[in-house]
Amino acid sequence: MNERGMTLELISAARRGDRNAFEALLRPLIDPAYRLALAMLSDRTAAEDAVQESALKAWRAVRRLRPDPESFRPWLLAIVANQCRDTRRRRWWTVLKFADLRPPTDPATDPAGLVDLRQAIAHLPANDRLVLYLFFYLDLPLPEVAATLGISTAAAKARLYRITRRLRPGLEISEVYQ
Repeated sequence: MNERGMTLELISAARRGDRNAFEALLRPLIDPAYRLALAMLSDRTAAEDAVQESALKAWRAVRRLRPDPESFRPWLLAIVANQCRDTRRRRWWTVLKFADLRPPTDPATDPAGLVDLRQAIAHLPANDRLVLYLFFYLDLPLPEVAATLGISTAAAKARLYRITRRLRPGLEISEVYQ
């Protein structure tokens, strides 16, 4: 049986309540889910908590998952992104953490102006950062970015293009979207 057929079989079993099948589906996605949560929250403990909570929410909702092998990863990453948004909305998140304060990075020691890019990304709205994280950080193809965001591939491509143009007006990015 090919990988697609095995994934479809695991999804079907998970939808019937098979915990082992769900864990087999979830296992390869823990690292990308954690990286997404860490990028969105910038806190290792909060990212771990968000992934754990997302896995529990996914298990509770697994019966609503479409029986399509390509749907599991975007579905799970959408749950993680929503959990991160919820975490950031909570009151405790807005409390200033003095331990997290760092001295400003010296632009002379940071190659190629990455400080400016990091600052520009940090000032983007959360939904725009999410698009960048999914495409560039997790290296997801545009159709999966679109599925994770619940939009069309064309809309994801347009959003990504607009965001990157805003970040670097002089940057030539057309080949990224091919």
